[in-house]
Amino acid sequence: MNEIEQIRALAQAAGATHARAVEQDRLQVYDWVVASCAANACGRYGRCWTCPPQLGTLDELADRLQPFPGGVLVQNITAVEDSWDFEGMAEAAKTHNQMMRDLAAQIAERFPAYTLLALGCGGCGYCERCTCPDEPCRFPEQALPSVEGFGLDAKRLVESCGLSYINGVNTVSYVGLLLLRHTEEYG
Repeated sequence: MNEIEQIRALAQAAGATHARAVEQDRLQVYDWVVASCAANACGRYGRCWTCPPQLGTLDELADRLQPFPGGVLVQNITAVEDSWDFEGMAEAAKTHNQMMRDLAAQIAERFPAYTLLALGCGGCGYCERCTCPDEPCRFPEQALPSVEGFGLDAKRLVESCGLSYINGVNTVSYVGLLLLRHTEEYG
């Protein structure tokens, strides 16, 4: 079993609803995705170290993704009371991102010769209040940028893996990525 299949199996064992291999050619960044972050509907634009514009320009994001030949897309689908259950949605996002952090730790331990880039959903959310922009991140080892913060179209990415982005009434779906590359290949 290769590394990607092992990571897929780890994600499934951790309780992921879906875990699919994703190749580098699907990791396309879009300016409109980063621009939607700039609309600041979540209130984290410019106020979170793992959100735009702190993550870099579109070209810098593409350059950071380029060395990764692929990885695993992780999708979690969670039932919520109704479409106004914002508390349930927030808890599902927190659970999803904690799963991504836990998987990242397992992967780092299991594959020490590899570099991992883990992406979650929404803003990092590890701290109740991010120190951005006044002080450095207090927990950089736990910081988790989002798929969208990297300029990736989550809907297109999920559907390119043969999955549904919208999964029915009274559900919320979150997506993350675990990208892996052999460290020696890129220094």
